[in-house]
Amino acid sequence: MKKILQFSFIACIFILAASACKKKSTANTNTNTTNTQYIDVEIPYTKSKTITDAIPSLAFSMPIDLKDTFATKVDEYLTTYAPGVKKEDIVKITPMMMNTSIDNTNTQNLDFVDDSVKVYVDAYNGTNPRLVAYKYGILPGATSIDFTVVDTDVKDYFNNQFMQFSLKFNTKANQGMLANTTFITNIKFKITAKKP
Repeated sequence: MKKILQFSFIACIFILAASACKKKSTANTNTNTTNTQYIDVEIPYTKSKTITDAIPSLAFSMPIDLKDTFATKVDEYLTTYAPGVKKEDIVKITPMMMNTSIDNTNTQNLDFVDDSVKVYVDAYNGTNPRLVAYKYGILPGATSIDFTVVDTDVKDYFNNQFMQFSLKFNTKANQGMLANTTFITNIKFKITAKKP
């Protein structure tokens, strides 16, 4: 009787161990399959924009919304950076990095910007802006901003022919911006797509 109980106990252990190994193996296989279905591609953009109008130096703060529209050139960029990937293969597009600086041929700095700047993306003439980057605490005399990017999917905007960016901030009292100030913006997007 003792031997039968020992044999039954050992048999149960083998069955449980085999069952656990089988479950673990299945989970690993699924994870590997999922990871190999997609590729990540980084796409850089550089855009220059000259603001022809001055921002007047006033005794009070006022809200500013600078808009800029640009061609996404999505097909061209996919051909260059992700050969074989098509627009319909894109699963997600997120901003990775964004900075903007004033052209160094200009004596202007960013002292006219109050505490924070927010960047929104939208479709051309769209009405559904989405926050993609922000910066708090701009140092006196600064001529560039390195933004903190927001992990948000902008695929629907990027897949259109044009995208619209909005730079929103409040002016600082008694500070203005010269006319014809040129801003250079660098953006890097990460495209996650199905493997071709």
